[in-house]
Amino acid sequence: MHDPNRTHSAADLPLILLASDEPRLADHLHLALREQSLTVELAPGYPQVEALAEAHAKAIVLLEVSRHQSAEAAVELALRLKRSNAARFVGYLADRILQSSGLAGDGIFSRKPEHLAEALQDHFRKLR
Repeated sequence: MHDPNRTHSAADLPLILLASDEPRLADHLHLALREQSLTVELAPGYPQVEALAEAHAKAIVLLEVSRHQSAEAAVELALRLKRSNAARFVGYLADRILQSSGLAGDGIFSRKPEHLAEALQDHFRKLR
């Protein structure tokens, strides 16, 4: 459950590389996650996050998927990222309806920023 009094520090999670198929939503998510003291770098789109990932080998990648027609591009990108670095975490931010569309990655999370930071931390805590 979300604890609004819990603080999130950059030490809790690695750098987050964020890309979206919807620029306005990406800007909102980027700002909301940074307000929670997470270190987030926003890519202008899916193609640009691939170059950022090459420069930041330990960063996690979050692909926000707002539209069904973007799911295929997001999956292709996730597969390329995993081929180049199998240990990299690649997750999706998607609505429930898209969660059953064949997204292939390490995790699918709600795009609600007030829950996302804690969900990511819980996910990584379980991996330790």
